[in-house]
Amino acid sequence: MLSLQGLKVIELGDGVAIGYCGALLRACGAEVVKIETPETGDMVRALPPFSPNAPFPEASGLYAFLSAGKLSCTIDVQKERGAELVRDLASSADVMLEALGPGEADRVGLNHSSLKPRNPGLVVTSLSWFGRTGYRRDWRGSDAVAQALAGFIYPIGPPDAPPIIPGGYQSQITAGVTAFLATMVALIGTLEGDEGVLIDQSIVEAQLAYYEIGASKSEYEEGTADMAERIGPNRFQPTYPQTIYPTSDGWLGITALTPAQWRSCCELVGAVHLYDDPRFSDSFLRCNNAEELDAELIPLFMEKPASFWFHEGQARRVPFALVPTMQELATLDHFVARDVMSQFSHPGIGAFSAPGIPWKLSETPLQKGGRSPSLGQHTEEVLGERLDLSGSIIATLTEEKVVWLPGDAQ
Repeated sequence: MLSLQGLKVIELGDGVAIGYCGALLRACGAEVVKIETPETGDMVRALPPFSPNAPFPEASGLYAFLSAGKLSCTIDVQKERGAELVRDLASSADVMLEALGPGEADRVGLNHSSLKPRNPGLVVTSLSWFGRTGYRRDWRGSDAVAQALAGFIYPIGPPDAPPIIPGGYQSQITAGVTAFLATMVALIGTLEGDEGVLIDQSIVEAQLAYYEIGASKSEYEEGTADMAERIGPNRFQPTYPQTIYPTSDGWLGITALTPAQWRSCCELVGAVHLYDDPRFSDSFLRCNNAEELDAELIPLFMEKPASFWFHEGQARRVPFALVPTMQELATLDHFVARDVMSQFSHPGIGAFSAPGIPWKLSETPLQKGGRSPSLGQHTEEVLGERLDLSGSIIATLTEEKVVWLPGDAQ
């Protein structure tokens, strides 16, 4: 039996954050009904990577990754009848994930206060860029905005150049994880007899929280140099070398945390004199003199391939790591042994592998990967089975453009 088997979840809104939160719940056994906008669907359907073999809105690999195993139901919540359908679905649900635009859930009557009278135990997890309160509650955002505002990118990059944005959707994935955790906490409360609650999840604040104490360092170091200042790519106080070096055939991650590791590193590359060099006698000095140290070490590491250094370093208990390409990730021996990659599929795209859920449960399995739905694939099924609507009623709703069915010419 799956750990969340029987749990009913409504996923209403766009974006990677809500999609990942729903994906985690589904992996644990929940049934997730994804409410999508008619004709265009979740905006994630418009995000790459795209398959050249499928037309919009069925070409996005990111959508296929986030929506595996979910039920796609296309309803126009901007119409009152459409919003009422979602309220009807929420009346028998355990969780509502909501990521509509700022103020939109309030406007269409799909906020917590509107849903609670019919379902007091419903947990509503609202995901937004800046939260439901505060000066910027009505602002939209992006991962770049979240990373910048959280101070995450400030220390990344050369000191004489702009900060570097890592790219991707790290902020939204982070918010999806924290929203999942908050939802589980609220569900535990309902098991103890508590009423359902509203969870106000800010994507920006999730990114800020995951930056450890980075945003507070200046307060702890008043009157000293700010450790959050940019000191160069792949340089992190107080340890150096903690960086990426080129080799004859690729890249190698290097970390020398302790004096013993630093000495072993010097011995391995044939540069024992560096261990006795006063410029590099401790990790702070090595970091402050990183350019001089790099000039000594990089030519030595470039003499041999990354795999040689990796195995020799491991044998000497020096933390070296290979830097795999994206294509090599799926075949790394450790990942293969732990069955890290999952198989996903989507109509028109076919099958592909991607990282699965990052934990394993000893007694209950996880739903790994799976097939994602085409737009509106389960609309008739959800409305018929959940709301007991007849085919004629669904046909009328389709004519009124309240719902959308695959193949409709609208």
